[in-house]
Amino acid sequence: MPLPGGTFLMGSEDDDVNPGDGEGPVREVDVDAFTIDAHCVTNERFAAFVAATGHRTDAERFGWSYVFAKFLPGAPRRERTPWW
Repeated sequence: MPLPGGTFLMGSEDDDVNPGDGEGPVREVDVDAFTIDAHCVTNERFAAFVAATGHRTDAERFGWSYVFAKFLPGAPRRERTPWW
């Protein structure tokens, strides 16, 4: 599904934003037009994409991945990213 590009306001002025993650301040952002599937990608389609393009995920490139802390009971907290 093609989506047009445009300009929008991104960010927040809430007290708990993390500017280091780009959560704030509110600023105008331009986005180019792009295409997105109307449905979630299946494992089979993702595998075909990887086979066709050689794509590597961030976790594969970095050799590890964070997990959102609120999804895990007693998750360890990271100093620079306490919620991950």
